[in-house]
Amino acid sequence: MVHKIQENFSDQAEEIIKKLTAKQDLMDVMLDIEDYLDNNNLYVFDNWFKGQLVRGPVVKKYWIEVTFKYDWNQMPDPQGGLRLTQHGTKISFEKSHQMVPVPINSPDDYEPGTKKPRMKKEKVWLVHMKIPRRFVETLDPELLDIYDEEIEASDMDNAEDQAAVGQTPGEEMPV
Repeated sequence: MVHKIQENFSDQAEEIIKKLTAKQDLMDVMLDIEDYLDNNNLYVFDNWFKGQLVRGPVVKKYWIEVTFKYDWNQMPDPQGGLRLTQHGTKISFEKSHQMVPVPINSPDDYEPGTKKPRMKKEKVWLVHMKIPRRFVETLDPELLDIYDEEIEASDMDNAEDQAAVGQTPGEEMPV
């Protein structure tokens, strides 16, 4: 499974924080996910506690997907992931990289003609979790359906408009 993760995780983290703080329901989903991980004693295993959320929560009909980033030398113990698979969670590990600024020690460490530092690739681990939605117990299932990112609200409006005039998707609408 290929996930598009931005190389600049700090920008992506800022987007996630804005999304979570704007919608209390999504924050509740993340708290339920954290409770699920904690109740299954995931944090007993090395480095699982050190992950940073870089994608999600993406709420779907039966699943909630999240992706955590870990430093290359702090890969979480795969045995912890096996503990979650016993409950139906799907876990995958991906080798990736992020762009980080080099330490400034000389003028050569800046991008030519700017005051921005040069960037270098740094290896990271991405852990993708696909958690059964039944573990998010405190939320109304109908309310969670609105966060399914695969169906945009504008797409739904267009589909309803097309259905109202008897069109198939992709056809031009009459004016």
